[in-house]
Amino acid sequence: MNEEIDEYDIYHQDFTTVSEWEVFIARIEEILNEWRLSKAKLPKPSVEYTKKWVCKSENIRLHDLNFTLSYHTLEPVDKPYTTEVAGSKCLLQELQNNLWDSTSNFMDDVDGSHFPVSTWYGLKRYLMLCPISPLIEGSYIKLVMSSVNIAFANVDCGVPIFVKIREHWQHCYLGLYEDNEHKTNFDTIHLKRISNHCSHLSGLISLFKSKIASPIALDAVIISAKLSYELKDFESFAWRKMAVTNEFLSIEGFDVKKLTELPFGCEKNPIHSALLNATWPKFRESTIVHCSTYSDIDPLMAPHWTIVLKMRENMNCQLSETIGKMMDLLDNTNLLMDTLGLSRSLGLMNPLHKITEAPTTISKLVKAAIGQGTNVSEFKGPIADDLLMPLLYFIFPDAVEDDTFNYPEQLEVEMKQSDSTQSKLCSYVKTSPEGGLVWRLSVTAARLHDAGGLPYLAHFWYEFTQELQYRWEHKILVPGVADGTPNARTCLLHQKLQLLNCCIKRALDGKNSVTGNSSDDEFFDCSDGEGEEHPLWDRPVGRIEKLGDATLKNGAPLYIPRTQDPAPKTEDQLEEDAELMVRLGDDAKASELRARMMSASLLSDMESFKAANPGAELCDFVQWYSPRDWKPDNGGALGDRMLLPGNPWVEAWNVARPVPASRQRRLFDETREAEQVLHFLRSRTVSNVVELLLPALLRAGANKAMEEGVPGASSSVSGLDKRRTFEIASRELYEAEKEACRSLCARTVLGDSVEGKPLDAAGRTRILNAVGGTLPSPTRFEFTLKVKDAVAPQVMRAALSTDMTIIGAFTERIVCL
Repeated sequence: MNEEIDEYDIYHQDFTTVSEWEVFIARIEEILNEWRLSKAKLPKPSVEYTKKWVCKSENIRLHDLNFTLSYHTLEPVDKPYTTEVAGSKCLLQELQNNLWDSTSNFMDDVDGSHFPVSTWYGLKRYLMLCPISPLIEGSYIKLVMSSVNIAFANVDCGVPIFVKIREHWQHCYLGLYEDNEHKTNFDTIHLKRISNHCSHLSGLISLFKSKIASPIALDAVIISAKLSYELKDFESFAWRKMAVTNEFLSIEGFDVKKLTELPFGCEKNPIHSALLNATWPKFRESTIVHCSTYSDIDPLMAPHWTIVLKMRENMNCQLSETIGKMMDLLDNTNLLMDTLGLSRSLGLMNPLHKITEAPTTISKLVKAAIGQGTNVSEFKGPIADDLLMPLLYFIFPDAVEDDTFNYPEQLEVEMKQSDSTQSKLCSYVKTSPEGGLVWRLSVTAARLHDAGGLPYLAHFWYEFTQELQYRWEHKILVPGVADGTPNARTCLLHQKLQLLNCCIKRALDGKNSVTGNSSDDEFFDCSDGEGEEHPLWDRPVGRIEKLGDATLKNGAPLYIPRTQDPAPKTEDQLEEDAELMVRLGDDAKASELRARMMSASLLSDMESFKAANPGAELCDFVQWYSPRDWKPDNGGALGDRMLLPGNPWVEAWNVARPVPASRQRRLFDETREAEQVLHFLRSRTVSNVVELLLPALLRAGANKAMEEGVPGASSSVSGLDKRRTFEIASRELYEAEKEACRSLCARTVLGDSVEGKPLDAAGRTRILNAVGGTLPSPTRFEFTLKVKDAVAPQVMRAALSTDMTIIGAFTERIVCL
């Protein structure tokens, strides 16, 4: 019996197979179509381009090889592209024109593109198929190139496409471009050794002519040449700054100014070598003979000489080195006073050691606060008094009658901006008034640390805090600090000194923190009959003046009360308050406590208002304190926001008593705040002190760099912690200092000439004299050969050094069968 056969298995099973090679080609075609790169869809090229390259890429795979196909294009000025389609002739004409124009440059010029083919061939847009691993085997190279050819033809691509082959460092690229009539091949040859035939210009011309399909005239080839020389003997042109020495450590000839000036520049010659390029921009092949036995090429007769400086990789920049030594201390978590052995005598203790330490008594804290420890009074630091006193007088110039180092009368918080919109160097680092106390302290401390190490820094900081303690006890203002309450735009150390000055001023004003303590100011001079309306025990107290024609709801005039100033706080105190608010939680009790903490100043103002305006209501207070929450209806009423449930203003008004500001509990206790500032400064770890000093030091370094001619461009930094901000700023200063060294070296070597531009006659003479009148052997030859034959521009470039690289773009006419 015959076995039944299922017709479906016979007639409907797909026996076709698709190879990986076909999938690879299809994927390339799919990407090119997706990017709309066919000649029928490619828009007309732009006339002008910016210098910005735009790139998009896709990953594809062939067998076990991974590739990245990327499209690179210069951003046009008149973007977006016009909707007009380019057409084959337009695209070919653009390619040929750019190829011819590119011969005015040499191979080592760069244009910012990811691959050098854009510079070599003057391309404004191109495709690149780059293997992740080097594509070395010849069979694989042929397979990939044939795949690219097929995909290019199937899509009718309007952009040149390249494949990167060989080792990546060799920069070998094979490329093609094709239309209905012409085909252009882009070839690259790289050899580790220079062949004899290609070691001279005559052999290169023969190779060039053999690659051109159509015959050309004997003298038609146009050549550009460049010979490169590495000049290393540049000691006579070395620009350097004198090395910073520790001469100030000897008392003889001590000068505070020398110590407090930030160093700048390189101690050693920063020039590693100079690259001299002798170029012949254009000549015909018969003009110069250069073969294996004879050469007409004389670098002294070259039309153009250009110089490019090569700086040392590890330049020892003095400013950056000084700042770097301070940055190294950011990892030191020991108390600064431990360096001098003063932590115990000052009553200071590392928080990590509290578990094992004996309890500190109140008497010890008091003695530490007023500086009465016996060990402290007998302390002798590493800095001799004859050196220490001039430094302290430089920081506190009001301690002597000499006005040599007096601070400026006007202390500007912000660095002055130039007319340009460009930000200043390191402008994102919080600073303090330029030339003020914090600047002097930071620069001096950094120089002392650079010269004598951490003990010198610790001793100087200890003397600084001792002077602040003395000034608080004797109510002497700290000089070199901007007036007013702590300014959040300045660094933390400057804010702390501003707060200390606020405490000293409050203490100088009297026992109470507000004016109006005397009985003469307690009562406003009422006109006849005004005071008689109030009983003796309800007389108005603490008035300043009437608030225009405003009246209370009961019809009486509204008087502005004397109020307490809000307590000044530094940024770290504000952060602590905010953190405490968050830690309180969200329950009803926490909300009530939070409202009380926030309304301390509000309650004080309400009590002052009640004392100055007996019989006033909450709506009267709101009329003066927050006019936008007051309605003038029916003699005055609260706004909608004030009527919301749970409004803390209502509760505060109910508990407020009519107490003038002069009799209230002080919002700002200057004694407590001053002692906290002093203890804060004395109890810092090494890293904490460096964090306080670095902002002003970095900005002072930025000023020094700009004085030396560094451009004022700055990075945009936000949302980073202090440590990261300091690292970015120090790196920015290092790069700026290196650039300043480079530009100053360039001016010394080149004179009025510009680096990379042709030297004038004086510049050429100066260079020749520096190298002894003769040039060394050239380190690199480069030739560009070009011709326009009957088909298209034909171009070949050759770079000869220890190895050899030859590239070419050759166009031939397609013969249609």
